[in-house]
Amino acid sequence: MKTKELIKLNNEKREKLTDENLKYYEEVLLYIRTSFRKKEVESEEILAELLDHLLDAQKNGKTAKEIFGASPTEYAKEITEELPTMNLKEKLLFFAPSALFLFAGVLLVNAIFTPLLNYALNIGEIKDTIYLGSIIVEGLLITLVSAVFLYLLMKSVRDSNFNIKNKVIKFLVYWLFSMLYIALFTLIFYLIPDFGYKVTIPVYIQLLLGAIFAISGFAIYKSNN
Repeated sequence: MKTKELIKLNNEKREKLTDENLKYYEEVLLYIRTSFRKKEVESEEILAELLDHLLDAQKNGKTAKEIFGASPTEYAKEITEELPTMNLKEKLLFFAPSALFLFAGVLLVNAIFTPLLNYALNIGEIKDTIYLGSIIVEGLLITLVSAVFLYLLMKSVRDSNFNIKNKVIKFLVYWLFSMLYIALFTLIFYLIPDFGYKVTIPVYIQLLLGAIFAISGFAIYKSNN
């Protein structure tokens, strides 16, 4: 069974849990799913097994705490340690869609808004001049920053779920993460000087490349799920 099918089945079965058992199970689920170095299919399979076990116990009048222990955090840690870790190829395939969607978004936004600004306000040109050295360094830095922020965000989501109960503080944590990411994203383009071979790219080429990146990202995402 594929990951998407396991997640759908899990969502349906979770509706049968009592409020107490649901709260416990979803904390375990969140911890395991945000341990993204672990293989996704195996993670979903173990979550499905835990859910079936809990549903059977619930029919006999038992709670999640009675079955798995008082702390969902400690139980989730034990489960996660036993799960297989993704190899290099699987990690690349896991992050590839995010990177491709990111580059596609930059290209498509630029390709759409450049003509609009040019025709409406006479700002900019229909053709963009890029420097290959600069664009390669910027691309590598953006990919690295995005990967680090994705890891930190998932760790923050996991840890704050257990340690931060105030919703306002949670919102502020995620907002600060977002603002810092946007600031670093902007600084990369601002601080990297132009160098390397100069190429002039028409807007329609950017539009085409953006579409190719987006389709490629979607295809990899579908194959992973």
